[in-house]
Amino acid sequence: MQKHKAVSGAIISWIVLIVLSVIAIYLPTYIDNRSHYIICVLIIVLLKGQQIVDVFMELNNAPKIWRRLFLSYIVLLPLLISVIYLM
Repeated sequence: MQKHKAVSGAIISWIVLIVLSVIAIYLPTYIDNRSHYIICVLIIVLLKGQQIVDVFMELNNAPKIWRRLFLSYIVLLPLLISVIYLM
């Protein structure tokens, strides 16, 4: 039963990743402002990264230090990119 729950969670996460990717593809048609577009894309990157770390890499069950390191990378890299592009 536990394996079935993990598989269904992975499928839901996979669908979320696909939906976020489709949103990222069509985002430029709805947002003309460059700053708003970059912020929206970076939010999508954060959401997708969190899904990958927790569901596919299964770091939600790993030692906390590893999960925190990977999640901090997912936050710091888009933050650095946004500072570079928005300045």
